[in-house]
Amino acid sequence: MKSLFTFTVILLLLSVSTISFAQENTRERGRGVFVELFGNGLGYSFNYDQRFDKRFDGLGFKAGLSYFAIDGNSVATLPVGLNYLLGKNGKYFEMGAGATFLRAEDSTNAFAVGDSRSVGTGTVGHMIFGYRREPEEGGFLFRASMTPLFGQGTFFPFWFGISLGYAF
Repeated sequence: MKSLFTFTVILLLLSVSTISFAQENTRERGRGVFVELFGNGLGYSFNYDQRFDKRFDGLGFKAGLSYFAIDGNSVATLPVGLNYLLGKNGKYFEMGAGATFLRAEDSTNAFAVGDSRSVGTGTVGHMIFGYRREPEEGGFLFRASMTPLFGQGTFFPFWFGISLGYAF
């Protein structure tokens, strides 16, 4: 899984560096890549976002990936969802909903019989209510949002996320 994380970081850096050297602005729809701290990926996540129509506001989707490991325990998340941008001139109110798929592994379980690790999977729902700055000509993308999490007996109404990335 460490190689998956390294591959994701390299892919993100290559896409941003390739896009930043483009000579002319041919941007016809809202697209972006960003790193989100907290938010729908729980700890952090690398994300791709795009509008369905050839415009910078309106309906779109977001998909992300996260992995972290501490002391033999690991968690992978896959946040996906639909969102709607309302606004103009690169300043938008963002609202949306989706699901975050989770996979956790505990390899320090001393009481397990046979294989000494336990694996758990699950899904939590999430919503998004926030501000997005995404210039129409592309460039620095910023998001700040409240992202309530719910499901599997949990409800965190005041979960927040902040994102930095690149719109292209």
